[in-house]
Amino acid sequence: MGDVIHAEKDDYRRTCVPAYQDNMGDLHLRVTQVPIDAGVYDTEWVTVRGIEKPTGKPELPEAVYVIRRRVLTEIERPAPTGPDW
Repeated sequence: MGDVIHAEKDDYRRTCVPAYQDNMGDLHLRVTQVPIDAGVYDTEWVTVRGIEKPTGKPELPEAVYVIRRRVLTEIERPAPTGPDW
């Protein structure tokens, strides 16, 4: 959690009840919640919660998104720097 996802327009959908809302461009999302069973099922799509930050605009309220699994596996994390004593 806390990772920032950058997904192209065809790799995500914003969800709303009852159907998916079409995407509106590339996504820059700070992940706030990933389901505990996200890695259990071998599906192409994973549901996450997050806060979107559109370029040049204020953050949007937290929402649910469906993102292609491969986008989540491509997140680059900084190397650990060691313990802070």
